[in-house]
Amino acid sequence: MVAPVFLAFIFLLIEGGRLEWTQQALQEVAASSARCMALGTAPCADTPSIKGYAAARGLAWGVTFTTATTTVTANATCNSVSGMNKISISLPYGGVTGLLPFAPSALTASACAPSIG
Repeated sequence: MVAPVFLAFIFLLIEGGRLEWTQQALQEVAASSARCMALGTAPCADTPSIKGYAAARGLAWGVTFTTATTTVTANATCNSVSGMNKISISLPYGGVTGLLPFAPSALTASACAPSIG
């Protein structure tokens, strides 16, 4: 009698943890990609290579997304500061168990870095 409720609770915890982990991984990918873009190093010389760098960083974290879901903006305004490099990533998210009624249909992350390269 208690087992179905207990199992549902366990799966809810697992799914919630997976959601938060994926969001954090996306945020780290956005931050490291914005930093790479700001430094202007070889892996991030132009927009296609920046998107490829972000996709590779995401794959290293176990999060797969296409370069089409990544937006690269040079000279953006971030938090009222102009001249920033901005990376935005949007990832469609589907829960495995469907037990999280409040789970978003997409996860987004963005990061900015000043241009220093």
